[in-house]
Amino acid sequence: MRDDSDERGNSGGPGDGWDAFDWNAWGETPATPGANGRNGVSPHDDAEEGEHEAPAGPGQWVSQGGVLRWEQPGDVDEEEVTDARAEARSHWAGDEVELPPGVPDTARIRATRAWLLRQRTAESDAVGYLLLERRKLEAARTGGATEPGEREERQVEQQETGESPLDLALIEHQAAIEAYDKVLAALEEVEAHNGPQRVLVEFHLWLNERLAMLAAMPEAPAGFAERVLFAPVEDEEGADSSGPPATPRSEAEWQGCAEAILQARRRVERVTAPEPED
Repeated sequence: MRDDSDERGNSGGPGDGWDAFDWNAWGETPATPGANGRNGVSPHDDAEEGEHEAPAGPGQWVSQGGVLRWEQPGDVDEEEVTDARAEARSHWAGDEVELPPGVPDTARIRATRAWLLRQRTAESDAVGYLLLERRKLEAARTGGATEPGEREERQVEQQETGESPLDLALIEHQAAIEAYDKVLAALEEVEAHNGPQRVLVEFHLWLNERLAMLAAMPEAPAGFAERVLFAPVEDEEGADSSGPPATPRSEAEWQGCAEAILQARRRVERVTAPEPED
């Protein structure tokens, strides 16, 4: 007896399965992995798909209608205020942030600001840690109890003997926090009065001016100007006699400020470094 199931399947009769056929998907290329691992997408499709790809990393150039436009994740409107703590934790604040070739100046400015915010946060964390350690040492010396007037006596004694290394470390980090606040304010000021293409240039000049001022202070070590400015500062050798003598406290404050300014300048140079030639 002949099996008529194949004939029924080809004739379009009842039970042949054509009722469940997806006509909308007819003629489409099956989504099977191809040699390029992109589910069989053709090179032509790759070009079209690249126009709508979500940007990865700090951003990328996207072609739309033949026009290149820079896109970055987490784009915000100009009127929207970016949370400083979130910005400090973003990829923009990374020491080795990758900026694609031809990245616009606005992205370089953002990478500079985010890194400065991260550095300020790190300095604040360091101050918190040192304060905790100082409280622990204080509790260990007093046995957890402080008699009336005892704290004042210790403060007078400390003033006579000078700050401890822990106190000087606190002073240095607090000076760095103040320096980063001023640096961020200066960047905002420069950005308000210059176009994006000039912001980091003018900001770099401001940082150099600040370093020149630090080099002329009594706390500056010999040769500081030549090392960081590549040029001697007038009367640098006589700076020690031009003002009050340096003290351990003033030297700690100077160190914290100078290190913050130097680090900020290095960041600007990092994000504005010339792109490697092909």
